[in-house]
Amino acid sequence: MNAKNISRRIEQKLGLPSLVEKLSDELSPSDLNSLLTEVFAARVERNTPGDLVKSYAQNQYVKPAVCDAVHYRNLEANMLSFAEGKGIRSIIPSPAALLGCCSAFGAVSQNKIISATRNLEILSDATNMLALHIAAGIKDEAFDHASTPIHLCTTHRHIRYYPSFGEGMLPHFGLFTMVSAGKSRGSYQFEIETLLFHLRFYCDYWRNAHDSTLSVTFSRRAGYKDSDGFFHRVMEAVKDRLPDLEVDVDEEENHTTYYKGLQATLNAPIGGEIIEVGDMGFVDWTQKLLNGGGERLLISAMALDRQLPMPK
Repeated sequence: MNAKNISRRIEQKLGLPSLVEKLSDELSPSDLNSLLTEVFAARVERNTPGDLVKSYAQNQYVKPAVCDAVHYRNLEANMLSFAEGKGIRSIIPSPAALLGCCSAFGAVSQNKIISATRNLEILSDATNMLALHIAAGIKDEAFDHASTPIHLCTTHRHIRYYPSFGEGMLPHFGLFTMVSAGKSRGSYQFEIETLLFHLRFYCDYWRNAHDSTLSVTFSRRAGYKDSDGFFHRVMEAVKDRLPDLEVDVDEEENHTTYYKGLQATLNAPIGGEIIEVGDMGFVDWTQKLLNGGGERLLISAMALDRQLPMPK
């Protein structure tokens, strides 16, 4: 049963038709926050320490990660240090994000996000907050991206809501994420240069950290006016300037709304298999945040948990 059906069932049970619409449309954000805060406080008052133990045993989202803590923290530090050495500034994001900062771009349903009170949600995608941080800096003139792209990165443990967990899915997972923001400079110069920058970074890092090489699968995505020209121009640049990179190309255009133009999936040999360890692509977030058609943004991420030994 989806969230909308559950809401309708609750409205019928309480005898309060259109309850969701009234709460969302007729209450101010501060009034709604006060109401929800009081509801949560009333429920919490009835909880006992024994209830917490029982809930902890049943809730996968609050359990610790199974990976070794020291190895994990060292991995974070190593990736961030490697990035700093490549001229990529690292920051530490808040564990909280603004409510709707992920779904506002139209690519992710809010039902997959753990929403909170006080106009906040648990951070589910660090690239959103890096993009928002850059957009705010550009607007305040703290960042100048007119001639040189801005590169930011971070590591964060992400959490998203799933009704059930399939094989290999984690309740929360670590990612190294990177964003590059700049202005369109014609002939897809920004796209080509930043894509090559990200690819070189991850290939160099993987070779340095794991003594093996990455391969990349490029898939076409909608989102550019001349999608054929864009994709083929970028592929020519990749093959010409990264001739040693093993590349697989999926020419069939996919109309998913997340990435624009292309998606690059990073694959690595792990445990005798080729495993997906990261991906990257162009998004229109800074265009929407700054209301500027000339804004360009490339985002990428690499899994942290998959780089660690499997627990015994």
